[in-house]
Amino acid sequence: MKIVSSLNNIFESNEYPLLPLRDTVVFPTLIKTLYVGREESIEAIHLSVNKYNKKLFVVFQKDSNVEDPKIEDLYECGVLSEIIDIKQGSEKKILKITIKGLERGILEKIFPKYRANFGKITPVVLKKLSDELRSEAVLSVLITQFKKFCSELKIPDSVFTSLSTIEDGEPLLYFILFHLKTHYDKQIEILSEMDLEKQFFLVTELVVSNRELIDLEQKINSDIKKKLDKNQKDFLLNERIKEIQKEIGNDTEDSEFTDKTLFTKRLSELGTPPNVIIKAEKEQGRLIKMPPLSPEANIIRTYLETLMELPWKDVTTDSNDLIYSKKILDEEHYSLYKVKDRILEFLAVHQLNPNTKGPILCFVGPPGTGKTSLARSVAKAIGREFVRISLGGVRDEAEIRGHRRTYLGALPGKIIQSMKKSRYINPVFLLDEIDKMSSDFRGDPASALLEVLDPEQNFQFVDHYLEIPYDLHSVMFITTANNISGIPYPLLDRMEIIEISSYTEIEKLNIAKKFLIPRQKSENGISNVDIKISNKTILNIIRHYTMEAGVRNLQRQIASICRKIAKYIVMKNKDLTSISITTTNLKKFLGKQKFVKHSINKILDVGVAHGLAWTELGGVLMPIESVVYRGSGNIILTGKIGDVMKESAQAAFSYIKANEHLYDIKYKDFFKDYDIHVHFPEGAIPKDGPSGGIAIAVAIVSVITKVAMKSSIAMTGEITLTGKVLPIGGLKEKTFAAMQNGKKMVIIPAENEKDIDELPKITKKRLKIVLVNRIEEVFDLVFDKSIYIVESEK
Repeated sequence: MKIVSSLNNIFESNEYPLLPLRDTVVFPTLIKTLYVGREESIEAIHLSVNKYNKKLFVVFQKDSNVEDPKIEDLYECGVLSEIIDIKQGSEKKILKITIKGLERGILEKIFPKYRANFGKITPVVLKKLSDELRSEAVLSVLITQFKKFCSELKIPDSVFTSLSTIEDGEPLLYFILFHLKTHYDKQIEILSEMDLEKQFFLVTELVVSNRELIDLEQKINSDIKKKLDKNQKDFLLNERIKEIQKEIGNDTEDSEFTDKTLFTKRLSELGTPPNVIIKAEKEQGRLIKMPPLSPEANIIRTYLETLMELPWKDVTTDSNDLIYSKKILDEEHYSLYKVKDRILEFLAVHQLNPNTKGPILCFVGPPGTGKTSLARSVAKAIGREFVRISLGGVRDEAEIRGHRRTYLGALPGKIIQSMKKSRYINPVFLLDEIDKMSSDFRGDPASALLEVLDPEQNFQFVDHYLEIPYDLHSVMFITTANNISGIPYPLLDRMEIIEISSYTEIEKLNIAKKFLIPRQKSENGISNVDIKISNKTILNIIRHYTMEAGVRNLQRQIASICRKIAKYIVMKNKDLTSISITTTNLKKFLGKQKFVKHSINKILDVGVAHGLAWTELGGVLMPIESVVYRGSGNIILTGKIGDVMKESAQAAFSYIKANEHLYDIKYKDFFKDYDIHVHFPEGAIPKDGPSGGIAIAVAIVSVITKVAMKSSIAMTGEITLTGKVLPIGGLKEKTFAAMQNGKKMVIIPAENEKDIDELPKITKKRLKIVLVNRIEEVFDLVFDKSIYIVESEK
């Protein structure tokens, strides 16, 4: 067989009716069935049958969207064809024709004729073969490749029989083309090629590419089949496991964990990050392979449940109504104006910049002053969930960070557990009693909190149980403490301290009337009872039945009154509309007075001084007594005092001993032959701090000079060895204690002048506040001049 053409000299004329085709090609020697609908094309078919011996020239459009193609819209190479059969199509005006390609030709011109388009055609002049031996080799390669293609595609043997009957090369070429997958553009390229040898090269390339395509499809089909077989196998095995579990009574309905598709879909719906999904899918894979009743399977199942119960994307929408927030704070808390202003500033900044890494607020103050309820009000004001963790007594780091899953009964830490309860990623998180934590061999929980409270780190907080980062940056953290001295400095440095001082009697009175009494009436079921209780009676309760900085015990006493009223209503079966509580019948409700204030003498004894102290229960007047007796120049201290106060007393004693030449000491060789005993009465109340320094010095000077101090004065301040008076804290509480005990003047350090503006107006009105820099100024105020040697000599 050679590459030759036997299709020449078939043209009977140089003009034929034209049949333009869209997206399809007719090759010489091949038969094609077509549907024709254009009027010009139908007319061309009729003319072909009637006048041109069923011959017409088929041409091919470049753009299938063109309805009336011109010569520039057609490829120049076409095929002279013969109509074999004509039938009416399924629709009117459509013909179904079968044609056979005869020979290629070149379209030279288009012109209308007999209501159809005709073309002027010239036969194709083929390029002569340059090397007959080479052409035979090309033909042999094509046949070999096509046979391999047929065997791979499992084409019937009849095709090979037909192939062997073809003697010429060009018909063979078109026969092979018929069995290949070829794009329209490639078909036009092969049809338009006038060099037979190149035509065969193009077809050979097409056969090879078809073989590669078959190999690729077979590989893809094989991979898909393997995957489908594995999935089907896994499905069947999982179904069998479920049926077995049902039979043995262990139908745990764990489809959420055993079904990979369902599990991954659920995780995606929860908004879990990609790294969490990867970790969870890995654990799920381990769970599926384990026996359902194994202990480790239960551990993994609990772990996956924890991941799916945690909030990952759900948030509450913050309320941006600052006026409403202020209303909530005012409705639920009396006074505390400075604190509430700071909270509103915090909320305003957060509203303007939700992504700000704001400070962690720390409310510091005595018990019962409303620190926890303030945090709850903040959550209510901005519309967030409120979560509280009590850190009192926490001494194990694992309570913050959780236990590793290698431990039996491992659980997440308090932070993750509380986030699980909140259901949202942006709750208001209260860390209560942060100063009550301690550390031991199990770790330091305060150090673990550093990562939680640091905005630069808490966006990837890692709990030992989860072993993956959890984002806490949307959480609003608030902490509370009674005393900042119990908070480690690195932790304290990450928080903004907001002082909540103790309440005055007037503030407690208003809190009782506006908040406590209505609340306790409602809680004890006597809202319809009008409890008439005067201000004097409430003050009596405050002074004689409570001793505190806050209002917690006051609330308990009011609750006790309400319970007794409720008991009376139930036992007597009477409708009570009103009841009066007076100072006279108060004892019937609350019993005898629990706290009786010591009377303060109008004239103080020698050796007695009145200092002022701050305790967790508020400010107190601190009497200091001193006596002298024979000894060896020592100072003895008694009373429940701390180390700081002991050192303060020693400093006062040393200062007076160093300056004995200034004072008219009534004992000869006092610091050699006498001891001084300083006592702090009410030993059940712990006292500590340096602020009693000047009062101790006054008591010592009083006893050694035998001159009593003025009874209308109280004082507070730290003393140094050189006689300087240093500033103190808790001025509001201390001055209030002085006012309660009938003092007219309070001596304070000059450096505390800045704190006077924050004192209540009633305190500044009733007390004369004197500022001092040195202890000598204190002596001048509380004694007459007879304590000095110079004055006595005069």
